[in-house]
Amino acid sequence: MTVPPKYADIYVPVKYFLTAHRALSDGKTGIRQLEEHLGSTNILLSEWKVIWIGACALLRTSISLFTVDAKSCINRRIREEIRMEWASIKERRDEHPIYWEFLRKERNNIIHEYNCAAYEVWMEQDGTIRPARISLLSLRPQDVSSVLIMRDGRYKNCNSLDLLKESAEWVESRIFEAIRRAGFEPDEERNLVNFQKRPTVEKTLLTE
Repeated sequence: MTVPPKYADIYVPVKYFLTAHRALSDGKTGIRQLEEHLGSTNILLSEWKVIWIGACALLRTSISLFTVDAKSCINRRIREEIRMEWASIKERRDEHPIYWEFLRKERNNIIHEYNCAAYEVWMEQDGTIRPARISLLSLRPQDVSSVLIMRDGRYKNCNSLDLLKESAEWVESRIFEAIRRAGFEPDEERNLVNFQKRPTVEKTLLTE
């Protein structure tokens, strides 16, 4: 990552050197927006779908960006660990179904078929689920809440929002584990230009 010299005095957490983490952060914002939107009284079908598509795409992209960070990250050890993390995800697919059976599959469904596995249902206060009224603008009754459910696949009937949150946690754990294996902490600050630690300011004892 090439940074202009004017930023030489700026220090940021290690995790922000990775484009994968920046995409993850945007994906988390989408998840929060979706949760807020589902809690509103009037649910516009096209709006929750747009937020859903955006969040899924960002989380899927964050994993794709491992290949970018493996080449461009400022620290060699982090580059290597990110490369190895992506290789492990590919080689051990059974250990990472949240990626292969949800994030990747849902993103491909959206891109190639413009089809979402998530769909809206209404949940009664006692937990009973019933189909939402099919219309572009669903005027939801006050005594029910909107819930997204997975239509098919490995995660059929699972809460879609919970699955999205679990995916974000999985992506973050992959990034953080790679950073820690490289010998750093995700939140420790490093210089934006040279990746060096912030200089320690020595205290001078004043004597009378």
